Amino acid sequence: MTENKISFKDDFNIFELIKNIWTNRVLFISIVILFGLGSIIYSLAVDEKYTVDSIIKPADPTEETTLNEASPIIGLSIGGYSHDPVINNILITLKSETFLEIFYHKYKDNDKIFDFEDIEKDPENSNSYEEMMRYAALKKLHKMIDFQVNSDHNTISISVKMKNKYIAYDFLVDFLKTLRSYIVEQNIQDMEDDLKFYKELSEKTQNPVIKQMLEQKVMQKIEKKFKLSSNIFRIVQEPVVPAKRSYPNRTFMVIMTTLIGTLFSFMVISLKPAAVKIFKMLKDIEA
Repeated sequence: MTENKISFKDDFNIFELIKNIWTNRVLFISIVILFGLGSIIYSLAVDEKYTVDSIIKPADPTEETTLNEASPIIGLSIGGYSHDPVINNILITLKSETFLEIFYHKYKDNDKIFDFEDIEKDPENSNSYEEMMRYAALKKLHKMIDFQVNSDHNTISISVKMKNKYIAYDFLVDFLKTLRSYIVEQNIQDMEDDLKFYKELSEKTQNPVIKQMLEQKVMQKIEKKFKLSSNIFRIVQEPVVPAKRSYPNRTFMVIMTTLIGTLFSFMVISLKPAAVKIFKMLKDIEA
């Protein structure tokens, strides 16, 4: 019995590869066509998505537009760090489930935004069903809403991606309005707590100098309250209905998949002789 030896030490030979490709040209072309057709079918079958963008310019922190002075520390963990406390305050809000839950309650009956058909309703436990709906909605909102910080210009880009471009536009417009009012409400609430604290101190003290200082502090807080209610951020790029889809990019997808198919064909043809030898060796051993 002739001993079959498999050697992987042969030097790479481009002419041998070209010869193998020509010999196996039907296999080579078939694999490339298969990858190309697969990418075309997938790009046609997958749901189209549209992205609506907006850019906001947070107010100058020197104008005392935020109360959260520790925001830069927290901002490290949410994908966009800035030394601007106003920007970080907005970023924290964008990632806050308390804030996003507002849109869950507002749009949970809109099946074009939230789809709860996959969640099984338990008639004996309505609380469990509500929790599952909330979890699914928040998970989708985190995927649907994206934001990036431009530290050079101190701006925040906010984008919303949906199947329906008109709904995406309306949602982003509402999102920006809600974001502004939510931050204003939170800041004013904190300010009112401070006002209450200083007023109580002023009423309890008997020292006229301290009382005057506290009253002055109260006036400063009242002035800051008005600034907080009107100067959070301004929109430097308004949302518009997109003219083209953002996903899928069919041309790019087909080209890249075809290139991958070509490389895969090279690999298959290169390994084919070794695979044939292994098959013959196993067949001889069985015989």
